[in-house]
Amino acid sequence: MKNQMTSFIFCTLTFFSVIGDLYAKETNPTTVNDFWVNSPKAIEKAALGVKRGQYSVLTKSQGGRDVYLIEYGEKQDLKRKANYHSASYYRDLSVYADKSAAKPVVLIVGATHGGEIEGVTAILNLIAELETGQDLRGLTHNWVVELTEKYRLLIIPCLNPDGRARFPFEITPEDPVQAVYYKHGQWLDGTPAGYMNGMQVHPILGAVSHMGGYYNDAGVNLYADNYFSPMSPENKAFFDLVDAEAPDVTLLLHTGCHVHGKLLQPYYVPGFIGKCVFEFDENLFLSFERAGYTYYTLRENGVVDINNDIWPPPRFPMETAVTFSCGGLSVVYESNDGVTNPDSPYYLDHMLNCHFILFEQAFLYAREFQQKCMAAMTDPAYEPGRKHMW
Repeated sequence: MKNQMTSFIFCTLTFFSVIGDLYAKETNPTTVNDFWVNSPKAIEKAALGVKRGQYSVLTKSQGGRDVYLIEYGEKQDLKRKANYHSASYYRDLSVYADKSAAKPVVLIVGATHGGEIEGVTAILNLIAELETGQDLRGLTHNWVVELTEKYRLLIIPCLNPDGRARFPFEITPEDPVQAVYYKHGQWLDGTPAGYMNGMQVHPILGAVSHMGGYYNDAGVNLYADNYFSPMSPENKAFFDLVDAEAPDVTLLLHTGCHVHGKLLQPYYVPGFIGKCVFEFDENLFLSFERAGYTYYTLRENGVVDINNDIWPPPRFPMETAVTFSCGGLSVVYESNDGVTNPDSPYYLDHMLNCHFILFEQAFLYAREFQQKCMAAMTDPAYEPGRKHMW
């Protein structure tokens, strides 16, 4: 029995090792539409082509690649007198960011995980429309120019260019083994790392024979970083931006579904923020439904109450860190990837449509969120300087 088990393990490891070697030689197996662009060259082209806004290099990645920041709308004077946590302690966030005369700020971030490229495609199409009046399909969304002129918009097309450079596709492979190899990597023993198992070694560099698109060149998963003392230059620059701009709504674009779009369950956020997340989620559900798309709501997939008795406690995610850095609403949107059935209505064209629905709703809710925050600050219970009563 022992010999049989040893033989089985050997064959399994050999299989994954061979598969990894084969996939290392693969090219993109799928021909995609012209509008479906998200390669490193396409990202650079879009950034350098910005004329109506402005582009800059936010930072260099761990591997020395450019992390682009694109801005539309003038930078605003928020009349800052205190950092966020000091202002929160004082119970008056206007001393951190005075929004009384400010435009709402929306921040959109693509490819925290370099192999999750659906959001990058949507961002490049949004930039195209902001610049030319049409997305890369030649379609016009009337709300884009109308809304963006009333907002300050910040876009990071690809936060993790190291991981993106390691993912040789412009669409998620339909073969799950291939997708895992390029997205999540492969352990030294030839077995797939996977998105959850990969968390047990961090940074993962040195523990894998192939490092997937999840990681920067130092093996840091930006979504599992130490946000209080970032391990990555990408996140250090990102959180400096969040602090400086105090975005009202931040969209972190990920991929995690095969047929649905959804938000991830928020953790550790104040009740006020939690209610706003669920309102935004409901707005998305209604908007998706009107457009004929399925949307997986938080009431279906989320756990509203956190059980604080469990140990270790639930993860402290990046979106929560954003909220506690600036007081804004921050969510992870998990796009479907269309791999279940390329002929389904959730394939490329429709995945892009879903992202445009998301963007429009983010703009609309950013103004509503700003108004909710200002209204809450006029409540006597939020009197500046008033001591907390526990």
